[in-house]
Amino acid sequence: MNLRLLRNKAVLYGIFGVLLDENAKEVAVTLEHAYSDGTGGFIPRVPAGEYTCVRGQHRLDGMTNTFETFEITGVPGHTNILFHKGNYNTDSAGCVLLGSELGPRCILESAMAFGHFLDLQAGCDSFQLTVQ
Repeated sequence: MNLRLLRNKAVLYGIFGVLLDENAKEVAVTLEHAYSDGTGGFIPRVPAGEYTCVRGQHRLDGMTNTFETFEITGVPGHTNILFHKGNYNTDSAGCVLLGSELGPRCILESAMAFGHFLDLQAGCDSFQLTVQ
């Protein structure tokens, strides 16, 4: 199943958006770390474009165990950009955090949303992601 990441808000406490399936149905709300663009605005690590996401075992900084997720490959100047759990801007170093709903300056129910995301991709080793 191919997915689309549609961003709708870029502020100091994160880049917020929604992950949509092929039928424009919401899979999850998203949060990415907000980096200064040098002009007072904020940008994510992953620019708009088309990417291949590949399933694999990954470990985040500070973790002792690996976990299964998808890496967004082909991001200019960056590797190990993943989909994973997290609730706040500070939980991401450029990765896409998944949640079930928006909270104040965060996303909520991330573990549940991440599980749902993996269930939707069951049996799939890669998929195409359009980022807008």
